[in-house]
Amino acid sequence: MTKSIAPGLRGIPHLVPPETQRRARFQDRHETRVTNWIEPWDFESSLDVGIIGVPFSRLAITPNSAYASPTALREAFGQFTTYSPDFDVDLTDLRVREVGEISTPIADPREGIDHIEESLRACFTLPERFFPVIVGGDHSITAPAVRAFCRAHPDLQVGLIHFDAHNDVRVMDHGPTNGTPIRGILESGVRVSGRNLVQVGIHGFMNASYYKRWVEGKGGTIFTGRQVRRLGIEHVIGEAIEIASAGTDAIYVTVDIDVLELAYAVGTGVASPEGIAPSDLFEALFLLGQDPLVAAIDFVELDPRRDVATITTRTFASAVLSFLAGLFLRLNDGARGYDPTPIVDEPLGTSASSG
Repeated sequence: MTKSIAPGLRGIPHLVPPETQRRARFQDRHETRVTNWIEPWDFESSLDVGIIGVPFSRLAITPNSAYASPTALREAFGQFTTYSPDFDVDLTDLRVREVGEISTPIADPREGIDHIEESLRACFTLPERFFPVIVGGDHSITAPAVRAFCRAHPDLQVGLIHFDAHNDVRVMDHGPTNGTPIRGILESGVRVSGRNLVQVGIHGFMNASYYKRWVEGKGGTIFTGRQVRRLGIEHVIGEAIEIASAGTDAIYVTVDIDVLELAYAVGTGVASPEGIAPSDLFEALFLLGQDPLVAAIDFVELDPRRDVATITTRTFASAVLSFLAGLFLRLNDGARGYDPTPIVDEPLGTSASSG
């Protein structure tokens, strides 16, 4: 029996408009609020980055509300501007658009996985090429996302860099879950080899030695949270890129927010105090954004309903923007997006409204 494919935006199956659109009321004329910078895509104008929401969390082992992440991220962006003094990058000229969100059936979560793959594969083959940033959702979305990327680009050998507290290679006794995406990729027949898999930040009393040995048996490399602290994040990411890029044509990056220490990741399903620091994650993503082989990224497992004072949501937003800062440098040959010439003090009373 052939499944029907629901039509969507621009004929992309299952793609619907974003659930919400956020605009910041306050706008200083010398800064740009992220919510006023990212707009829905009209499917006609050119763009550099396309954000695709996947509000799906039906396959989480520990039930969560990660489906609410795309909307929560838009709300959080109201607190951010496009300039980072840490990275000294102004993103204003980067054309970032929301492509849409993927709709999945309520009654059949496994069919939802098929919908995600169908929709993303169509997005990856649009004639208007853009860098895809996928916002989940629980981590079960990563397996169909990587399969979609590989099947949209069948000639590419793909490396995988995976930030997480967990190995995510559980056996499939219960079917696909947010604990199985890496196994689901390596066993799917797509062109991703275990020798090009790097897991960063695995930590805590939340894993099994069996799964560590399974990853290593596939040729994968694991950097634990403790190793990140002892070796330093720049060293770890340098090695991760070298391993993931060996003999490959592209690198896919997946970021589970529970890679962070618990104080910064209360708004997720499972986190522990042994996680890595947010500053290390931001630095890692800034470096990965600059690497020419990195071709797609997803961010998953934010649970806004469990969050406290939007700590995790805002950290999640900073992670996305840190990656975009690195990508901006890559796309603009190292230019930082602003004129560095010092500005002479403006006369008192100068304002947009003064005449």
